[in-house]
Amino acid sequence: MTSPPDSLPNPDPAEKVLLIGVTGGTGHNVVKGFLDQNLSGLCALTRRADLQRPALARLVSEGIELVEADLDDEASLERAFAGVSAIYCHATAPDTAKPDPLEVERAERVARAAQKANIRHLVYNSAGGADRNSGIGHIEQKHRVEQVFTQAVPTTLLRACLFMEEFWKKYTRPSILKGTFSFAVQPDRPLHLITTRDMGRVAAYVIRNREQYVGRAIELAGDVLTPQQMATEFSKAQEKPVKYREVPPWIFLLLFRKSLFDLVQWYRHHGYQADVAYLRQEFPELLTPFSTFLAETDWANSALTYQDL
Repeated sequence: MTSPPDSLPNPDPAEKVLLIGVTGGTGHNVVKGFLDQNLSGLCALTRRADLQRPALARLVSEGIELVEADLDDEASLERAFAGVSAIYCHATAPDTAKPDPLEVERAERVARAAQKANIRHLVYNSAGGADRNSGIGHIEQKHRVEQVFTQAVPTTLLRACLFMEEFWKKYTRPSILKGTFSFAVQPDRPLHLITTRDMGRVAAYVIRNREQYVGRAIELAGDVLTPQQMATEFSKAQEKPVKYREVPPWIFLLLFRKSLFDLVQWYRHHGYQADVAYLRQEFPELLTPFSTFLAETDWANSALTYQDL
């Protein structure tokens, strides 16, 4: 695979911006972020444009064009990339604690097809710490994907920190609503947080201002709080006290699996390093503080679930 071209022509507004990996999981909130930025020509990759699938029907209702292609079929990707100016790649495999080898294989197909199509800009949703030898399998694999993309086409790496939406998951939120925030990190250990919607907002901004961002890697967070400070924000949102309880990390090794234990230990001793003060200046009005996220998502409404985000 040859290196990307040195010349970086301005993208044609009439050309398409293709979103990959946004039809499930956290993807829809990323799409909301793109829509917030009014970026034209948005389309989303899907294996089959089945409008019986609620997620796909919702995308179409929001003005997103569906483009059929399979990440395991390189020829279909080459067809899908015709007329595309920029790509946002949210994921090439499900987000799991244990890395999926298909993630890299699919990235390689995307990279080759993007190079053949002369894609002018690719923005990749990577992981904070990917450049720091984390030793965490899924983060290390994100770094491999970064290398695949940057060696093929002009690329910007957005390295996401901990998604705020994770606290809406069923293994976390019910206990918080009852007054106890349990997490396996020291009470005074800073946690860098970002919303998936903000990932879309920043990605759209970066695509619109590609000359400033091609070749850059940005660890992205909208807020940084200790667990104790987060408990205070939960208390304010719920209008009742929430106490923080530090969970011993060995519980993850005993009850769950080593990969989660290793991730917890990384949070406890290394973790993310985003410069939030700088990022708020770099991307004004695009990053959401944790307190605003809780208010905007109606955190205290116990009738809502993660699927309602």
